[in-house]
Amino acid sequence: MAALLRTYLLPLLALCAVPALTSLPGTCYREITGPRPSHVLTKPPHEHLDPSSLPDNFDWRSVNGTLFVSEATNQFLPSPCGSCWAHASTGALTDRFIIARKARVSQTKLSPQVLLDCASDAGSCYGGNDVLAYKFIHEHGITDVTCSPYQGVDNYYWGEIPCDQMMCRACDLASTCKFVNGTKYYVSEYGSVQGEDEMMAEIYARGPIACSIYAHSPAFLDYKSGIIQDPTAYNYTTHVVAITGWGVDQDTGMKFWVGRNSFGTAWGEEGWFQLHRGVNCLDIEEHPCAWAVPKL
Repeated sequence: MAALLRTYLLPLLALCAVPALTSLPGTCYREITGPRPSHVLTKPPHEHLDPSSLPDNFDWRSVNGTLFVSEATNQFLPSPCGSCWAHASTGALTDRFIIARKARVSQTKLSPQVLLDCASDAGSCYGGNDVLAYKFIHEHGITDVTCSPYQGVDNYYWGEIPCDQMMCRACDLASTCKFVNGTKYYVSEYGSVQGEDEMMAEIYARGPIACSIYAHSPAFLDYKSGIIQDPTAYNYTTHVVAITGWGVDQDTGMKFWVGRNSFGTAWGEEGWFQLHRGVNCLDIEEHPCAWAVPKL
């Protein structure tokens, strides 16, 4: 798996050039050149939640025995694509719809392909930005994978059809396919948090977030299990993941984040990982993470 990631991921991370976004050599997470956009209507949790009041261990994979998260995905199948930003943002938002509905209503996973098809300002198969993905969803909505399955390609050059009419497709028994009106999902608010305390408050109060990390580290690429540790001080981030919780190792006392990657279930702990928390491991805490509030 590590060899596969090096073969496909690193070349993809090295090819980045989208207006309004910038990247350092070898990165496929694209940072915004100016202020990060936001649409904030209510006071963010970190402005009123005392960090000391939060539990030592919290994970949306099991809250009082209930699973509130979606499954891991694979950005490399059926076609290798630097779309981690789309997978992380739609994955975290899917989780938040599950949370908002108290896991009582079935929630189909939101489609990262819609972002590749339509949100060219947010990114492409050569990288993108998580908060710009949420800006797009706030303005245009997004459909789910049942009518816009992941293809791992950029398809937004489709004649003169408006984007909001390309988000959902249907095919019949005669193999005739066409665009149709499907259920669209929106967000009422979106924005950013940064640093351990803000990240924890946001996750605890409203759900998973999308965060960028430095993924070229062997500790990440070759990860199998346990807590990822890397003391190197990197200067930029290259990949986006969903952070769904945190904990403290009972044996060592080491704090960690709980995250979901988009390299498939053959990577890590069935697509999940733990990352050393509170020490800016892989630059996660010195770079902004994106959040969005589902509109029900």
